[in-house]
Amino acid sequence: MKKLVFLTLLFVSALAVAQPHFVVQNRTSKVFNNINTAIAAANAGDTLYIPGGGFSISAAVDKTMHWIGVGHYPDSTPATGPTKIVSPVYFSGNSDNSSFEGIDFTSNFEIGSSNNELENLVMKRCRVRGTLFLRAATTGNPNINAQISECVLYDVDGRNASNCHFEKCIINYMINNFNQSFFDFNYCNLINPSWWNTITLNSIKNSLFTNNVFSVEYSLNNVESCVFSYNLYAGGLPFDPVISTNTGKNNIINVGDVNIYTTITTSNQDFQYANNYRLKAGCPGIGAADDGTDIGIFGSSLPYKEGAVPSYPHVTSAKIDRKAIDGKVGVKITVTAQER
Repeated sequence: MKKLVFLTLLFVSALAVAQPHFVVQNRTSKVFNNINTAIAAANAGDTLYIPGGGFSISAAVDKTMHWIGVGHYPDSTPATGPTKIVSPVYFSGNSDNSSFEGIDFTSNFEIGSSNNELENLVMKRCRVRGTLFLRAATTGNPNINAQISECVLYDVDGRNASNCHFEKCIINYMINNFNQSFFDFNYCNLINPSWWNTITLNSIKNSLFTNNVFSVEYSLNNVESCVFSYNLYAGGLPFDPVISTNTGKNNIINVGDVNIYTTITTSNQDFQYANNYRLKAGCPGIGAADDGTDIGIFGSSLPYKEGAVPSYPHVTSAKIDRKAIDGKVGVKITVTAQER
């Protein structure tokens, strides 16, 4: 099966140089030239391979699918271009167990139905430039078991979801409305917020924040009974440990935003691919995580992969000769995939 996936993706990626092709795969593979036709033809549980380019989804998705693009970093997708979904997307509660990897969603991403939660979402090495909404309803605190890893996100809103896990993500702006969730090894608040008087954590309860970098000074709103440990703060600790219901230990405070990242070409702005987000030499967050690695996305035993290349093979370069020699055209294609 792994060999079949590899050959299919290689075939599709090579064709994508000329025109987009979308492969729907389970036990067999079918090729389509329109993403909406491919989605409609897919059965629940099928995998959809999406080439580089910008594509619009015309209707809500109402079934479990596994979505795989070629990545969103420009320097790791020079042959195909990044995979972009340029329309808002909505996945109903019948899309339980869906997964997404290597896709740039340029607008809002919303899951679940008012009476049917989408559970067990997995999102890896994607970018969401709008708001990532993890529920449609706002009442109750259901366990939706969302797993978000190595993503670049603008604004996330759990709408009071429980049991969500964000790890090694770059979260540019606000984190809203979570219960009993876990945030570890993330970069939070690249943008200096102006909304709500610099509040960037809002309505979060009974959650754990460990080994995160908080890049700018900020305050909390309706954040209760959370544990903040081994985090690095540009400013001071955003709660009073004596009177607050929030607790924590081994936090590093008052570092200053200019002393955190190696190279930031635009201060306190939205995520930029040109920036070097590794901790600056001498930053106190180096080696200070609870496992002895660095605080932030490049910590843990499995750090953030620069370039966010998907774990599935994709074309990183393609060279096709302009002239045939002895009736043959030379083709050289380089394929790359992360080890995990």
